[in-house]
Amino acid sequence: MNVAATIDRGQGGKSGNAGVQGLVVTDATVTYRNGTTALLHASFDIPRGSITALVGVNGSGKSTLFKAIMGFVPLATGEVEIMGLPEREALKRNLVAYVPQAEDVDWNFPVLVEDVVMMGRYG
Repeated sequence: MNVAATIDRGQGGKSGNAGVQGLVVTDATVTYRNGTTALLHASFDIPRGSITALVGVNGSGKSTLFKAIMGFVPLATGEVEIMGLPEREALKRNLVAYVPQAEDVDWNFPVLVEDVVMMGRYG
């Protein structure tokens, strides 16, 4: 799994958010009850206002990482900070949202972007 292609959206290509915390993950490990370690010592810092891609092969821990960031699965080690706040406090303040991917969607093409966005409101 790789955190790739972080793009700064500062004015005129300048770093408009230099030093402003966005998402900081430090030494995150997720181990499920059955003993399977799905994420091992992940650490990265994504500046506020940037666009970042998380890429990796199937089973590399991408979905588990997002679930850990959202507090859906507990961290065995490590911590998550969102905009300088501990994960739980940031989530209470609605500073982050999660739109999961569902593969059981009945796509009836053509599909409008509005339809896709509205599905996230009820899922």
